[in-house]
Amino acid sequence: MTDGAPMLRPGRIGTVELGNRMVRAATSETMATEDGTITPALVDFYRRLAKGGAGLIITGHIYVERRGQYAPFQTGIESDAKVPGWRGLVEAVHADGGTIFAELAHAGSQSVVPGNTPCAPSIVPNAIFATRPEELTPDGIDAVIDAFGQAARRAVEAGFDGIHIHGGNGYLISQFMSPLANTRTDKWGGSAENRGRFLVEVYRAIRAAVGPDFPVTARIGMADPGAGGLTVADSLETVRLLQPEGLNAVEPVYCIMNSYLDNIRPYVGVGAGRALRDWAVERLWKPPSTEAYYRPFAKNIKQACPDLPVILVGGIRTTQIMSEVIGSGDADFVAMARPFVREPDLPKKIIAGRKGMVDCVSCNLCLEHEGQDGLKCWRKTTGDLVEHLRLRYLR
Repeated sequence: MTDGAPMLRPGRIGTVELGNRMVRAATSETMATEDGTITPALVDFYRRLAKGGAGLIITGHIYVERRGQYAPFQTGIESDAKVPGWRGLVEAVHADGGTIFAELAHAGSQSVVPGNTPCAPSIVPNAIFATRPEELTPDGIDAVIDAFGQAARRAVEAGFDGIHIHGGNGYLISQFMSPLANTRTDKWGGSAENRGRFLVEVYRAIRAAVGPDFPVTARIGMADPGAGGLTVADSLETVRLLQPEGLNAVEPVYCIMNSYLDNIRPYVGVGAGRALRDWAVERLWKPPSTEAYYRPFAKNIKQACPDLPVILVGGIRTTQIMSEVIGSGDADFVAMARPFVREPDLPKKIIAGRKGMVDCVSCNLCLEHEGQDGLKCWRKTTGDLVEHLRLRYLR
């Protein structure tokens, strides 16, 4: 790979200069303590990512209040007591040359924590888990917005280089944006402007907490996959409103999902021969997904807001696609999640000349352990695969 490859060029998000345009996208690590505190294992996990050479690391989603926790052993930043743990993690990343943004999130009705009562804009069963949430009152909405602002303040105190808002993939912000999940008739529901108001107010609370020059980016649900849901035209209006208020980049994804496979598609670009070499035999009766499946959303944003940086995530698996999407101007950065689980040093390999497909075959075994076991690639070695089968069938 030559120095001229677009993803190897320096980039900039707000005031932060990045050595390259490869981004480690957010995941769910299942490596915190039961109360969401940082562990040594999680610090080591991020240290490996920092050493791996990504231009930017985005953390796994961090809950901003306890009822917004998605799954057991997820990290939290809902109290000042969590700041020292995060500070130690950020310092470890910086010591190994990394740049890291904190992804702030609230699960809303998508919370699957035992004993937790999920909340949402409306009493609509969650599309994936069928959980029945409580409807947020106006005061409750204000409290969640404030929780995002307080969480951002703590992230700054911990030394993070930026904030990334999780506004997609069926979590609370996307529930407000989607007419399928938001049936309110007050100022928080109804029109596209009202449904987008929650994201706008969350952004404003964060911006007020961190100041005008601190980088703030967002993952935004651009459309629902089903009929009658959020449209790209509606979500673009929200993006257009946020850009002049200082939003520094957008990472477009789906909004509400009917299945996680809408967003985390299996066997991206994996042919039969590759599947057999990696013992992914189930791929033989399942079609491969195409690469860069959120690229149309990125194009929509660049057409509407040409000067707003776009981070393209979603099935980017070859160096050819990385070069193409940035070189074409469809996106400014390429982000990957599952490939970094298998190869935390993937950017260094590409910088050293690696070409072609990443090692990850998008089998999604890593996701099957969410909420129970720490994030890892269970197909990297034969021993890992055997341990996965043992846990899956004998636990």
